[in-house]
Amino acid sequence: MSKTVDEIAKLAGVSVTSVRLVINGQHKKYRISEKTRSKIQGIIDEHGYVINQTARSLKLKKTQTLGLVVPRLTNPFFSALTEELERGCRKAGYQLITACSDDDEDIETEVVQNLLMRDVDGLFVTPSTAERQQIIGNNKQKKPIVLLDRDFGTSECPVVATDNDAGGMRVGEKLAQLNTELFFLGADFSLPTAQARLQGLTRGLSQKGYTLTENEIIIQGKSERKNGYRIMKQLCERLGQIPPAIVSVSLPVLEGAMEFLHQHYGNVPADMVIGSFDDHPMLEFCQNHVVAMKQNIPALSGSALTLMQQLINGEVVNKRRYIIMPEIVVRESLSKG
Repeated sequence: MSKTVDEIAKLAGVSVTSVRLVINGQHKKYRISEKTRSKIQGIIDEHGYVINQTARSLKLKKTQTLGLVVPRLTNPFFSALTEELERGCRKAGYQLITACSDDDEDIETEVVQNLLMRDVDGLFVTPSTAERQQIIGNNKQKKPIVLLDRDFGTSECPVVATDNDAGGMRVGEKLAQLNTELFFLGADFSLPTAQARLQGLTRGLSQKGYTLTENEIIIQGKSERKNGYRIMKQLCERLGQIPPAIVSVSLPVLEGAMEFLHQHYGNVPADMVIGSFDDHPMLEFCQNHVVAMKQNIPALSGSALTLMQQLINGEVVNKRRYIIMPEIVVRESLSKG
């Protein structure tokens, strides 16, 4: 079983300082005898050693852990962002502890409190509501907070998010060129991300001469697969047919919509145009014409981690909002030709 530095020192009959000097390769500089070094090293070779994180944390007043609260990992965007952020934290010497809020205020309150009780050095949070953002920003522990993906504008915490309005406009411009009736499948419309996506989409379409009517905008429920299924079912029943073109507010909504089409029509028609907020590699295998807004996950993660390190180190953060431009991915229909 691995030994702590204190345990190694007792076994060797030397000071803790001597053990640390040997571990750090500084025994010659501080004139630790070869006999002492050899004895210490022999114990380390036999047992190994482990850092006493509790003692280290008390001494440094840091735990080298960071917390992350996201709505759910079933959304491919948040799972990819979590993986990228965890990788970055690990390289920076931090352990990332992740919790899901399900966009529920009570659950979010609980998981945030649990992370703060673990004395994490800072928190990344995707807030569920404007009220929650305000409460998080006013945390009594005064822990560094970086908000991800959403900004309700109710706290001064720095925010790293995608420019959903600009992305939506570019998606709208691309879809308007296809000259077909379009339906927006929306959810979670209390969130600033959903509002900005529809706002940008509408503007992009109108600049190309297409007006998205109220009948072509369907918004209900949460951004979940089962809700996308329900929305597509209602739309097909209303139209009496499969819509010629759709644009989904998120990947879970799109997944549910496509699940309904597969179950009830046998497939997703090749001539149906698909617009998507968030991209996914699986869309490459669709035979449809696809226009997707791809968020820059490495840039989002990198900016958030840099901000967190600045806050932990007591550095001045130059601005509050860090907005990352998305990429627009267009895939031509495989049915052409």
